[in-house]
Amino acid sequence: MLLSEHPLSESLWRMKTGKRATPEVLNDAIAIADYLLLGEKHDNPRHHALQAHIIDEVGALGREAKVVFEMLEPSHQPLVDAVTRFAYRNRAADNANLPERLAALGEDLHWNDRGWPDWSSYQPIFASAITHAMPIFAGNPERSDLRALGKTGKVPERLREDLKWDTIYDKAQSQSLTDELVAAHCGMISRDAVGPMMEMQRLKDAHMARAMRRSHQDGSLAILVAGNGHTRKDRGVPMFLEADARVVSIGFVEVARGEDKPSSYAAFDAALYDWIWFTPRVDEKDPCDKFKAQLEAMQTGKKQKADR
Repeated sequence: MLLSEHPLSESLWRMKTGKRATPEVLNDAIAIADYLLLGEKHDNPRHHALQAHIIDEVGALGREAKVVFEMLEPSHQPLVDAVTRFAYRNRAADNANLPERLAALGEDLHWNDRGWPDWSSYQPIFASAITHAMPIFAGNPERSDLRALGKTGKVPERLREDLKWDTIYDKAQSQSLTDELVAAHCGMISRDAVGPMMEMQRLKDAHMARAMRRSHQDGSLAILVAGNGHTRKDRGVPMFLEADARVVSIGFVEVARGEDKPSSYAAFDAALYDWIWFTPRVDEKDPCDKFKAQLEAMQTGKKQKADR
C-alpha cells in the first residue's frame, strides 16, 4: 500500500457537514439505517478490510442484517447457502473450520477466474457476515443475462418482477454515467457506443437494489458490498430503493499524491455519498496504460487469428 502517511489517509468524513468524523458517529447513523452501502475500489485490500470491520461493528450493535454482494450471481446462491448453513449449525463464531470452508468456497465460486481481485481479500468480509449470522445474497444478475441485454436491449420477462425497470436515467444521470464509462475505457470508445453499457449498468443496479429491498422486508438492515460506482446516491443502487428509505452510503477513496484537500476529490460530494473514508492506494500506475496494452494485445490476437 502506498501513501499511508498522506494527510487524509484513514480519515473519515461526513458529507452532510463536510467535516471529519469519528467511527462512533458513523455507527450512530448505521444504527437507524434501512440500507447500508459499502463502496470499494475492487483491487484495494484496505477497502475490503474496512468493509469487514464495519460489518463487525453492525454485529456489535446487535442489528439483524443481511449482506448482498455485487460479486455474486444467482447461480452462486446454493454454494453460499451451503457454507452459511454449516457455519450456523456449528456456531460460526467458534467454528475453527470456517476459514478452510471459506477458502474452498472461493474456489467453488471460481472467484479469481471470473476477474475479481484475489479471493483472500474478500474472504474476511464473508467471514464477518457469517460470524454474525448475517445471511448472504447474490446481487448481480447472471452474466448471460447482462450479455443478452447488451445485444438485444431487452430484459427477459423472468427478471422483471419487482425490478423497477421503468426507473430510467434523467438527462443529468445519463450524462454522468456516459462520462464515467468513457473515462473508464480511457477515452477509447465513443460516447455513442456506451448505450448498451449504460443499460447493463442499470440492470446491475436494479438487480442489486431488488436484493436489498427483499432483504429489508423483515426490518433487517440490508448491506451492499459493491464498487463505488454502484453505491453512489445520485445514480446507482439508491436510485432503485424507496424514496423515503434511510440510506447510508460510504465511498472508500484512495488518496492521491499532492492532493491534500478533501474537496479536490471528485467523490467528496454530498450528492454522491453520505460518508467518505480515505485510504492508502494500491499503486500509482496509470490504469489507462494497462488498458491500452490489453486492448492492443486483444487486437493483435484477433489479427493473428484472422490471418490463419
